[in-house]
Amino acid sequence: MGDAAPLDEIVAPIVSWASRRPDIRGLALAGSWARGAARPDSDIDLILLVDEPETFRRQGWLDGITWHEGHVTQWHDADYGVAWSRHLQLSDSREIEFTFCRPSWADIDPVDAGTVEVVSGGCRVLLDKSGLLEKLLSAVS
Repeated sequence: MGDAAPLDEIVAPIVSWASRRPDIRGLALAGSWARGAARPDSDIDLILLVDEPETFRRQGWLDGITWHEGHVTQWHDADYGVAWSRHLQLSDSREIEFTFCRPSWADIDPVDAGTVEVVSGGCRVLLDKSGLLEKLLSAVS
């Protein structure tokens, strides 16, 4: 999974799914894949700005994503204070982390130190319905 094509094959259906959901305001790729330093075993880190993060604790939303290859074999959740993540393992052993947070996570007046750390570690906007992610990237850069 070391080149852009496999990444695009995974991310494209997620972007399509997110664009159809009115409760998702933004989607960004973060971490090693966003900064171009991913290894073949690197997980794909996604940040989702959503109106109500807790509604995504129900697993039903996964059914809305049409995976090009593979399927979800297992998952677990992790809490990070203002955000929480669902870590997915796909049948082809790829891992995806969906981190759900309110749009206020991207506030720029002031920018939260934790948000700066995440964005500084690599961030590429994939969907930005409200313009919050682009404003955040400008403020941090």
